[in-house]
Amino acid sequence: MENALPPYLANKFPVLIDHWDQLQGYFYLKQVPAHTLLLSEGTVATNLYLIVHGSLRMWRTTDQQETTLQFFFENQPVASFESFYLDHPSDSSIETLESTTLLVLSKTNFDHIRQLFPEFEISLNRWLCERFIAYRQRVYTQLEKTPTGRYQALVADNPDVLERVPLHEIATYLGITPVSLSRIRSKLKKQS
Repeated sequence: MENALPPYLANKFPVLIDHWDQLQGYFYLKQVPAHTLLLSEGTVATNLYLIVHGSLRMWRTTDQQETTLQFFFENQPVASFESFYLDHPSDSSIETLESTTLLVLSKTNFDHIRQLFPEFEISLNRWLCERFIAYRQRVYTQLEKTPTGRYQALVADNPDVLERVPLHEIATYLGITPVSLSRIRSKLKKQS
């Protein structure tokens, strides 16, 4: 079976599309049920996941509570990238939110692609910078906005998240309790 290159990757990493006939064997498709842990905090990430269909959540535990760091949907690459890239233990966990189809790239194959195609490193560095900027913007949003403002920003930026992610996990992403999220949603519903 031939694996199709997700459009996001084709756009961000032109070398992959240019050499996909040669590179597609480095990736394999994997069907994963909902709520499957793909990476645990403290272990080294050995796979990079590309979402064909479904969704993932990256989270970490602090003070006995889970904090969601990010949600990922179709065509997005997912890894604890610092762990994957530097071979360090991960400071976060990754799990499926729903039944998910993944295109999986092992660390060994990732490194081999980097050696075969040095131009891949240029695209990778640009992508990493974009990810860093997005994370930084999220931190600013968390610091600058009220809980209601954070919720409104999430809905404006990614309205599908409300249909695909349980509300208690959205609350951990926003840094509020599920009860607070419920109150915010009720208040906004009354206002509209």
